[in-house]
Amino acid sequence: MGTVRVIGCGTPDAGDDAAGILAVEHANEALEAIPGVEVLPLASPLDVLHHLDGADAVVVVDAIRTPGTGRSSGTLVRAVAGPRGLPADLRRSLSSHGFGIVEAYGLASAIGPVPRVVVVGVEVERTGAGQPMSEAVRAALPGLVGSVVREARNLAAQAEGARTDGTRDPSGDDRREPP
Repeated sequence: MGTVRVIGCGTPDAGDDAAGILAVEHANEALEAIPGVEVLPLASPLDVLHHLDGADAVVVVDAIRTPGTGRSSGTLVRAVAGPRGLPADLRRSLSSHGFGIVEAYGLASAIGPVPRVVVVGVEVERTGAGQPMSEAVRAALPGLVGSVVREARNLAAQAEGARTDGTRDPSGDDRREPP
């Protein structure tokens, strides 16, 4: 059976930065019903580095801030890491963690082979400590939860199919697709 890890990133008490954690918590029951899916509801992007090993695919769920892209708060974002890493707009993203998923993926791929990594998230408005979640991000949470479950289900099916037919493409591709 293939292994797909779903990892929620963020800071619970920092406004919109809690979106990744909350989405994984809300999706937990549905995710645990998918064979081969492991759920890690709370991790920093640096922790993601350690959870890539041994997985066929990883879904990282996080709050995203991409200045200059024109995305409004609450916009769902999906990106697939490919041979050149994550798409350019995510490489410009600001991480409230100080070390983001872009850096974690880059470091992991420099060390050795990495599984397919799909990042799903929501464009944030505010991420300050003690701030409430913005209305735009709160309204986007149900869509983010649905995206997380769909990604996990699709990746688990692909991982299982690759195991049964003997093929495996751990790198995925670098095309951007809507959530």
